[in-house]
Amino acid sequence: MQRCLVILSQLDQAEVLLGMAAQVLSRVRGMQRIDVLAAREPPDQLLGHIGLSDAQAQTLHASQMEWANALHTRFQRWLAQEYGTPADRLGKVEVNWLDPEITVDRMIAGYGKDADLLIMGFPDSRDSAQKHLATKAAIFESGRPVLFVPPFWDQTSGDRIFMAWKNTPPCRRAFFAARSFVGAAKAVEVAVSATDTLPLDILPGITVTQQPVADTRNAGQTLLDMANSFRADMLVIGGYQHNMLYSRLVGSVTDYILANPRVPVLLQH
Repeated sequence: MQRCLVILSQLDQAEVLLGMAAQVLSRVRGMQRIDVLAAREPPDQLLGHIGLSDAQAQTLHASQMEWANALHTRFQRWLAQEYGTPADRLGKVEVNWLDPEITVDRMIAGYGKDADLLIMGFPDSRDSAQKHLATKAAIFESGRPVLFVPPFWDQTSGDRIFMAWKNTPPCRRAFFAARSFVGAAKAVEVAVSATDTLPLDILPGITVTQQPVADTRNAGQTLLDMANSFRADMLVIGGYQHNMLYSRLVGSVTDYILANPRVPVLLQH
């Protein structure tokens, strides 16, 4: 991994996401660049094609500019606190601010697919419809691992990693992406069902503790409880999409975990 993309949304979560990016930069070998994206939504994306007047379009445009400028103020403050002056940062770290007016599909195609890791907040009830679509696109269309960060996470992440194994392509991809983190972790535990075997080919040379998973009605809550018992500061899972539930964000277990933000979650579809 060399580059992470931080996708900002809510003002009160900006510092949390930026702090996680700084942690990733310090933990992941080879990580050299942070791009921070505040994607301004085009007026017709906000309200749909309903024949906006020029005045209405200007009002929506101004509102999005105000939102992006407020985020940029927080970004500048964080950047100075974390990395010092531009002279201090020269040759040590590359951090870029991006605030284009852009549609979701172009955002993922133009920025998401160029990154090695996406960092964003958990789905939030305050998010617009387009921001919810952006979350879905990040998981299912970017082809990149996504690290979701709880709204007010103020701890380190990556010292104690809990991984939920299921022998499926998305889970194998998520475990492969997690190798950038587990190599530096202090402890790793893998939850494995009775019908699966530990993927030692994906985790070569890494000492892990294997934990059997009980068959329960709410597998998502079971995994969260197991992660809590392990005192995990990162949970790794595969991201699944069910064809019959296309309008939902993700499949049942992943959906439940993303609806109950307790710990940073690394997933990949």
